[in-house]
Amino acid sequence: MNDRGMKKWRPFNAVVPNSELLKKDESILIPLLSKDEISEFEEILKDSLYTHSKIKCYYIENGKEHLLEDYVLKLDPIKKNIYFKNKILNFRQIHRIEK
Repeated sequence: MNDRGMKKWRPFNAVVPNSELLKKDESILIPLLSKDEISEFEEILKDSLYTHSKIKCYYIENGKEHLLEDYVLKLDPIKKNIYFKNKILNFRQIHRIEK
């Protein structure tokens, strides 16, 4: 009987370059918010704007979660931007808000 040697592993050589695609991606996707969560976030943002209180805003940027503790200066409902003292965020970037 003749041994096939390394010939039997040849079809799997095509998979090796694609092994990088199989690695786990560490980036965080922007979550889909329910209508209740959206309305709750809007109320917290409005409250912070009118009372000049600081909030904790967890947002996603470049696939990573960041924390911003700041005051809301302006809400733009058309562009869906939130203007903080030190940063401008889009509402779609927000992951979680706390008072």
